Amino acid sequence: MGLLDAPGDLSSEVDVDAFRHLFPLCFYERHLTESIRPDGRPLGRARDTTIAHGAVASAEGSALAKIGSTTMLAAIKMEVMTPSMDSPDEGCIAIDFHMPPICSPIVRPGRPAEVAPVVSKQLSDTILRHVTIFSGSGMINLKELSLVSGKAAWMAYLEIYCLDADGALFDAALLSAVAAFSHCKIYVLSII
Repeated sequence: MGLLDAPGDLSSEVDVDAFRHLFPLCFYERHLTESIRPDGRPLGRARDTTIAHGAVASAEGSALAKIGSTTMLAAIKMEVMTPSMDSPDEGCIAIDFHMPPICSPIVRPGRPAEVAPVVSKQLSDTILRHVTIFSGSGMINLKELSLVSGKAAWMAYLEIYCLDADGALFDAALLSAVAAFSHCKIYVLSII
């Protein structure tokens, strides 16, 4: 990679991780001039991406998504609810995003990660906006979650857990959510 080759340069005397923390601007500028990312990938190459459906047996829909080392687990539980008066013919989606301390050394026990509410808001905005845009032909149609107009509808609880945070948090969380919804089982009920 050539980062620590310059003679007389301070970076040749300091280990790479310490250099990255002490001189982040210089560290990343060197990578950019060499057209390589810190993990060794060329700038134009994406991280390897994988999806595993059915990661949580007790959920109606679930998926484990990985983008590079970033790993997200999404699970959906369905519950019957009374629809709101504003949308009597629609179900509802509740989204929670969690970053437990196991996902990164910068996340401390007892305190939420600073980025967690930001990712949670982005997920809610994106998923709920696309529900409206694509209803009928896209990911989720809230009208299909209705059971009896004004009386009963499905409530989908989407829980996303970050298991390993190594960048691209929003992308991996959204990928896991879409994959979980794509394999979600919605039961047919008869209400008497």
